[in-house]
Amino acid sequence: MIILLILLICILIFFALFSYIIHRHIFNFQTIFLGIWCVILILYSFQLSYLLEDLSPKTLSYMMLVFLSFVMGYFYIFTLNLPSYKRVRSLKPNFSKIKIRINEIFLDISFYLIVIITIIQGIYSGGYPIIWLALGDHKTYFDFGIPTFNGLFLSFLLFYSMLLYIELVKNPRKKYILYFIGVILIPIIIISRQVLITLIIQLTIIHHLYIRRINFSRLLPVIILVIILFGVVGNFRTGLDNFLYISQYKGEQMNYFLSGFYWAYIYLTMQLAHINNLITYIDFDYGYGKFMFESFLPTVFLDFFYSNVTYSKPVFLVHPNFTVSSYMTSPFLDFGILGLCFYTFIIGALSCYVYHNLRLETTAKNFMIYVVLLQIIMMSFFVDFLLYLPVSFQFCWILVLKKYYQ
Repeated sequence: MIILLILLICILIFFALFSYIIHRHIFNFQTIFLGIWCVILILYSFQLSYLLEDLSPKTLSYMMLVFLSFVMGYFYIFTLNLPSYKRVRSLKPNFSKIKIRINEIFLDISFYLIVIITIIQGIYSGGYPIIWLALGDHKTYFDFGIPTFNGLFLSFLLFYSMLLYIELVKNPRKKYILYFIGVILIPIIIISRQVLITLIIQLTIIHHLYIRRINFSRLLPVIILVIILFGVVGNFRTGLDNFLYISQYKGEQMNYFLSGFYWAYIYLTMQLAHINNLITYIDFDYGYGKFMFESFLPTVFLDFFYSNVTYSKPVFLVHPNFTVSSYMTSPFLDFGILGLCFYTFIIGALSCYVYHNLRLETTAKNFMIYVVLLQIIMMSFFVDFLLYLPVSFQFCWILVLKKYYQ
């Protein structure tokens, strides 16, 4: 097992570095995808929790096939684009060439529309999740909003937030500040963790690559402080002793103020435990797309296409309190290892296409598509955002509404 794990990590490091060398840019999709999963595997190897069992030879072998599928998909498109690379000196995109001119009327009308839709959805749902939580109501985020329409609305909110942030930095008028506060408050009001995380990551990418480079070394003290506060808040809500019991911490004691690092560790590694459990121990019938598309297609379509599928998703979580399981589990449940490898091959090919399309045509539209896909790749260890309607439908808004920002 140790030899296979070391071999897998070495393969990831090799292709991540190779991709960085040929692109001369760390924010290429292959380096980011393989680099993040390499870090997750290294962290997992410390096994600070009894829930983090040794990765089985079957799991490691499957993961090796999966990551190589991404590499094959990426370099398949790369080789097709080789003739066009003769026209450019470097494969590193020149973000300074991007010109984004945002229509002010579009920003104003869109914000008022977002507010009106949020009010209408609140009336339709009989309130908002943050109020339900405060009152101890049984309803949750999943009970909020008009089905399917809410996903489209949230995707527009994320798309709009990118344009608004760019304009706010260029033109910090009071109304844009108020718009931005409103946009940030909406995912908080509806308690949508995934939408809020997506929003923050996408705006961070835009700021770093397009507006002003972020010196992450100077931010290290802030990051450490955020992790500490994350642990303190978690301890306040759950209780440190209870969390250590639930997560089955291997140690004997944990410093209250340093527990945030363990909280972060568990959230970064637990999905590997779920994947290992699913691949190694769980027997199940294939869903043939049901589980991949349940967060993307409207319920009426799912009911129509899978009316004969009566079984539910098998229980493969090593603990019900930890539910994140990366992008891998749904395609594996639907089509097995071959389906997962094919899906990962498609992601790799799409990643190369988007990156090199940006390099060859450095336009606002291509940059926005790049930002959304980069966020999806960065969070692949957490969830499959490519088939999550509020995130992936941003691609449609970017294409359809491009006349309002370029």
